[in-house]
Amino acid sequence: MHLDKIFRNSLTFVDLSHTLSSQSPSWNGSCGFFSEIKKDYDDMFRVQQFKMHAGIGTHMDAPSHKFQGSISIDEVAIENLFVPLHIIDVSHKSSSTYEISVKDILDYESRYGRIKGNSLVIGFTGWCHRFRDSNSYRNPDENGHMHFPSFSKDAALLLLDRDVAGLGIDTLSPDCHDKEYPVHHLFLGKGKYIIENVADCSLMMKSGGFAVALPLKIEGATESPIRLIGCFIKIR
Repeated sequence: MHLDKIFRNSLTFVDLSHTLSSQSPSWNGSCGFFSEIKKDYDDMFRVQQFKMHAGIGTHMDAPSHKFQGSISIDEVAIENLFVPLHIIDVSHKSSSTYEISVKDILDYESRYGRIKGNSLVIGFTGWCHRFRDSNSYRNPDENGHMHFPSFSKDAALLLLDRDVAGLGIDTLSPDCHDKEYPVHHLFLGKGKYIIENVADCSLMMKSGGFAVALPLKIEGATESPIRLIGCFIKIR
């Protein structure tokens, strides 16, 4: 079968990216995205200029985000950007203090099979539904400390044992309750990437799908917004 027939007739695509705007939540609560019109239609074309945080919206952290001299966004191997996708759905039980655990991963594997190497694992907590409300999404307490679902250190270690390509989550970060950022340290330290602010995964198959994660190819970038797309074979 030709590839065009496979893509048009056999696959379902799901956009797993949030739309960027001036309302997009940022880590420090500031406006992380600006759009300015430099020329408009009366001058033949509309020309825009964007100014944004590198880590705004659905975005990727490269190993160099934490480790100097490590792999930057433009150096991430393209074969690691089109990979099998595993979605660990804890949306029915997650809370602002919930950490995706080793048990959650083992429960997933008992149902769907062992997580594949060189895959992307996304923790789907349901927190993505708060994205349009920055304060609710960041969920800071009276001391300014944010609270949202995340991954436990032990869960990260297990996924590294599975040799996955990357880790994603539908919150601001896979680290929340530990100022040492252990998940970032572990994953980026092993040359893996992290995807934050993933959009709604509820329409994706939990196993058997693929992800395409395409960052901007910017020299030396430690982070970049991405278009994250999931796909799976249509069920006839």
